[in-house]
Amino acid sequence: MEDKSKISLEKDISQRDQENGTNPLVKFFVVILVSLVLFGSANIIKIYCIVFVIIIIYLFGGLSFKVARPRYKMIIIFSFTILLVQILFVHGGDLVFHLIPISIGIYGPFFPIYEQGIYQGLIIIGRFWGLISISWVFINSTNPFDFAQSLTKIGVPYRFAYSLSLALRFTPVFSIETNIIQNAQQARGLNVNPNNIRGIINLLQYTLIPMISSTLNRIRDITISMDGRAFGCYSTRSYIKDIPFTLKDWIKLVIVTGFLVIFSIL
Repeated sequence: MEDKSKISLEKDISQRDQENGTNPLVKFFVVILVSLVLFGSANIIKIYCIVFVIIIIYLFGGLSFKVARPRYKMIIIFSFTILLVQILFVHGGDLVFHLIPISIGIYGPFFPIYEQGIYQGLIIIGRFWGLISISWVFINSTNPFDFAQSLTKIGVPYRFAYSLSLALRFTPVFSIETNIIQNAQQARGLNVNPNNIRGIINLLQYTLIPMISSTLNRIRDITISMDGRAFGCYSTRSYIKDIPFTLKDWIKLVIVTGFLVIFSIL
């Protein structure tokens, strides 16, 4: 089952590489620009417009859900937790309502909710969803080794570029392996359902150690492979294919940059 998942993963990555002709540096620069706009803007409408556009691109851009396998339920729960913390502890603006509008003698009502708390909570959630979404799009549409090659062309040392490419490359692999481990634990009758407290505890306890073991094994294999190929012996290296920065890449970069700048100014 694991071999089939890896083969499917390789086919998905190869298919995306053939279909996508954008230079990885363009995508990386767009990710940085979107992140700056998200954190530089305090307009809640602009933030959620960006999030909406990114999610539409992710849903209808031909990206594979099997590779990223986003944990929507956990992210939604975490988002509501952020909102709850903000509305309970951030006081400012007009009073909207009380979370517990009951008075007991001279005490109450309890937990006042203010406009500033709701506003700050929604802004943080929007930025969080924006960063998660743009990261999914980048990871699912970029070949990690092409990205490393593009970074070395602009002067980034290959050791750092290769480390970053490995992190991107193994993100979907670890997601697949996590699902395999969870399915194996469920087949043994272990409750790893994240919908209840006991399931979450079992999930962390019985998934974390196998994942650490698998990660260490992969690190060992990669180290042996790199050592056998004399990694870092030479200051320069050759590449199987060339990744040029074409005129189309410049046009895409100028269009996206101009749109984000105008959108942030308006």
